[in-house]
Order: sequence, then C-alpha cells, then structure tokens
Amino acid sequence: MKIKLVTFAPHPNFGTCLQSYALNYVLRKMGHDVEFIYNRCETPPPTFRHYVFAALKRVLRIFLSGKQVRRLKERKNAMSRNGQRGNDAPVILKLPDHRILGFLSKCPGYKFFAKKWYYGNLQKRKVYKFTFEDGNFNMRRLFTHADYEKVVKNADLFITGSDQIWNPFCGGFNPMMFLEFVNDGTKCVAYSSSISLPELPLSVAPRMKADLQKFSHIAVREQRSVELLGKLLGRDDIKLVVDPTYLLTAEEWEEFGNRAEIEFKVPERYIFCYFVGDKRADVYERMVQDVKRFTGIEKVINLECYNRPRVYGGGITYQNAGPYEWVYLLRHASYVCMDSFHATVFALKFQKEFVHAMKNADTETGSQNTRMYDILSRYVILYKNYTADGSTNWQQCIDYARLTPLIDSEIKDSMDYLKYEIES
Repeated sequence: MKIKLVTFAPHPNFGTCLQSYALNYVLRKMGHDVEFIYNRCETPPPTFRHYVFAALKRVLRIFLSGKQVRRLKERKNAMSRNGQRGNDAPVILKLPDHRILGFLSKCPGYKFFAKKWYYGNLQKRKVYKFTFEDGNFNMRRLFTHADYEKVVKNADLFITGSDQIWNPFCGGFNPMMFLEFVNDGTKCVAYSSSISLPELPLSVAPRMKADLQKFSHIAVREQRSVELLGKLLGRDDIKLVVDPTYLLTAEEWEEFGNRAEIEFKVPERYIFCYFVGDKRADVYERMVQDVKRFTGIEKVINLECYNRPRVYGGGITYQNAGPYEWVYLLRHASYVCMDSFHATVFALKFQKEFVHAMKNADTETGSQNTRMYDILSRYVILYKNYTADGSTNWQQCIDYARLTPLIDSEIKDSMDYLKYEIES
C-alpha cells in the first residue's frame, strides 16, 4: 500500500526525530511503501507587524552580540511566563506555495546549497545524514499547491503521525497536520497524534472539527485527547495508543544507538540530562544537583538540541549529538534527568531510573504538561515528577517487574490497532 506519512520532519529535537523514525520504520516493516511528506515552510499569513519584527530581528543581530541577543530572548520569555503577551490565541498557519523555491529545487546544486544553508553545524549535519543519507526515510518535500495535488493522486492512505502535531500552541495551528489538502476521499487515519492541552482553544476548535471529519480512524497519545476529541466530534471510537517509539524493542533501539559517533570518551558512570525547555532552568539545576547528591555520581552529560550554552550540574554540554548519539547516551546512562516526553519513554524502554521536571508552569497558556501527567499517572509513577518543594519522593525506584508487562500489553494493543486502521 502507498502510504503518505505526515508528522513533524526530523530536526534536532530528538524526540521529534525518533517518533518520526519509529512510525516510518514500523510501517515499512509491515511491507508498505511509505513516503514521508513535509514542506518545512508553513507560515502565518504575513502582517505589517510580522515584517516590522522580522526586520528588527535582522538589525539587532547586526549590532548586538550573541550574549545580548540571548538576554533579550530570555526577557521576552519571562514576559510571556508572566502573562504579558497580550494575545494568547494560537497562530494560524497556511500551506506554503513557494513556486520559485520549487523551481530552484530542480536545479543542479540545489541539494548542496540547501544542506549548507539549513544544516550549518555538526549537529544539524548529523540530523541531515540521519534523515536523507542513511536510508531511514523516503522524504518528499512539497513546495507548491500543485505538489499537494500530485501527492494526493499517488496515495492509497494518509497517516498523521505522533508528537504534538495537533497542539495549536506548538508552532501554530498547521493545516498540513490536519490533511486539509486531501479532498478527494482518499482514506485518512491518525496514529498517536497529540493535542497535549487540557482544553481546546475556542478559536481553532470549529476548524479542527471540520478537518477531522474526514478521518475514518483516530488514535491519540493521551487520555485527555481522547476526551476532547470525543466531545468535539461526537464520536466514541477515539482510541488511546502508545507513542510510536514504544513500538520498537529495546534491542532494536540499542542497535540503532550503536551507530553513534561520539567525539569524546564517555565516562563509565554519568547522569544524562536532556532539557528541551529552559523556562525553568533554575528548577533543572536544583534537580540535577539533588540527583548528584542522591546517587553520588559526579559526571554529568548535558545533551543540547537548540545550540544553547547552558550547562547543568557542573557537567559538560554536548552540542554535536545527532539521533544516534542521543539514544546511545541515554541507553548507557546511570541516571536520567529530563523535561522531555520522549526521554521519559526511552528511560522506561531501557528500564532506567530517572526524574522528570515539567517544562511549563501548569497555569501557562499553551502548557504542554498534560502529556506528562498522562504518562506518569497512567503508569502510577507520578512520584518521578520533580517538584520544587523539597520532596524526595522522586528517589523511589520504579518497579519494572510490575510496569513492564503493562507497557508490553499497551504496545501489543497499539500495534493491533495500527494494523486495523490501515486494513479496515
């Protein structure tokens, strides 16, 4: 079957990379012809304010140092956390129609210059290699509206994959992720798509409802998403499934991680830290220091995905990691500290001891904490959530003898449902 997979394209957020890889891998393993379609350039409709701020950013980068730019970003984030944004409605994106870029993409040398432009540092080059050169994906970028029409004519099935593709605060409400370009009756299903919000924003709920009417089967990643979509669509068949990264065995992921090329000697015992956010950096630092005292482990490896200079726990910051290195370092860690959903999944997959800190304040607009409360509560390990009140409940060990059979049962149920979605 010709399947078109739609989710976030791989980039240095490694949870995003690996959930894309996992669903693509599983579908290929089933024997399907899978094409990963993406467009990279979803943008909000430009306004005068948009052009002013874009120009201002360019000017500031010319006259200010990198340190001064980072301080301005931190100040902006602080204002956002304190509710000073003025507009808490999600941004509405539009499908791009880049005809000139589409024309240039057919010219000799385009791939070479695109690689230089988009993948300028070692970490991004590793992501490029993982995505385009290692045979992991059959990638197809859509530049123009005509490209969307062509891809629909060549599809038996569209699958929207996992991660927060349906969270309108995660990059904006994206019509690509709701398959708005599929209007000819081609079958559409969702596997482990995530909203990761306690409530749907009223500004996008009607459009979301209209978009999802075409989906014959909808499987989501969190129980709250089941409830929200069931109410929105008036359906009782919304299915709860696991994230695609669960669907590979620990042995398959270990083999994947063994492809790592790490530029330094990895210590025998170390704490692995992976923080996607930085709004609660003071909490993260306190957590890592507490873990060092609790475990007696001094070595700390911080894996950075957004080229930030932050260092936690007096350790080292590894800014050149790709997906293979991320899996390898988490697999071999003695303890794991994170604010990441997917780092939590992999810690469970490899039966690691870990502690997690929420990336957002619960009261923050667009807070993504729902997905973490869901997974920790579902497995009765909410004590692994680090709180700033001095509680040491996170030090309790996980009973994997109890938990692993439960996860294995969910994986089997989810695999069965994925097959059902495709075949029915």
